[in-house]
Amino acid sequence: MKYTLKQTALVVLFLSSLIGISQTKFEKGDWKDILENAQKNNKLIMVDLYFAGCAPCAQMDANVFPNDEVSSLLNTDFVAFKADIFKEDIGKKLSLKYGVTGFPTFLFLAPNGKTLDIISGYHSVDEFVAVINEVKQLNRNKEYKKYSTSLEGDYPQFYSDAYLKNKRKVSFETSDNYLRTQTDLGSEIPFVIMTGLRVGGQYADYVLDNAAVLAENYGRMQVRNNIATIVKRKAMLFGEKSEESAFNKVLEKAKPIFTKTEWERFHPGFQKAFLESKNQ
Repeated sequence: MKYTLKQTALVVLFLSSLIGISQTKFEKGDWKDILENAQKNNKLIMVDLYFAGCAPCAQMDANVFPNDEVSSLLNTDFVAFKADIFKEDIGKKLSLKYGVTGFPTFLFLAPNGKTLDIISGYHSVDEFVAVINEVKQLNRNKEYKKYSTSLEGDYPQFYSDAYLKNKRKVSFETSDNYLRTQTDLGSEIPFVIMTGLRVGGQYADYVLDNAAVLAENYGRMQVRNNIATIVKRKAMLFGEKSEESAFNKVLEKAKPIFTKTEWERFHPGFQKAFLESKNQ
């Protein structure tokens, strides 16, 4: 009996060690430490922006990051880092920097701090492995997005407050007063304001009309998330007026920014919003 108990204890210890190995290692420290670590060891950076109570964030922690293949890829080639977007200053600053709206959001950076890609939402193991490999290829090709490498920027106060002080209720007039002074709406700060605050009106039209270029410059999923909101709003607007032709033109513009699988998921919701608004 004693021998059996000893064997059982050894098995439990062995399994526990395997579980420990099959887990993504998230580094601690401030942002400067993370950047220095990546540069020193020539590793990419993966940032998980999350918050307590976020269901898909918890699902990633439970189902994806402990996976053998995911953890091996991240531990070998990346400096992985977590930041709470409500409780940690760096989480707030990174959310502000990239105009983050959906969670979890994953930032992928090169060892030099340049942005490679941004994705959001729950991803299965296979999906996340594919993303990791795509990001590694982007790094090999030196295909960077157009974000600056600095966390500091000449942001208007209302935008900084939206992320740093959680003052998210910004009027269209406030955003418009700033954006109308900008000579290039496609530059970084106007872009994150338009998408991060979901600014409507002519700015929503600008994002829709320039989706392909903006996606190339700042990340497809960042643009897609905003366009999903834009289409929903226009569905209600054109539904109330029974302007199906106008709404179909919006759908035609929006569709290319979605993958085939994404469009199959989003499109029924867009149509439902239009019909419900039309029938009110």
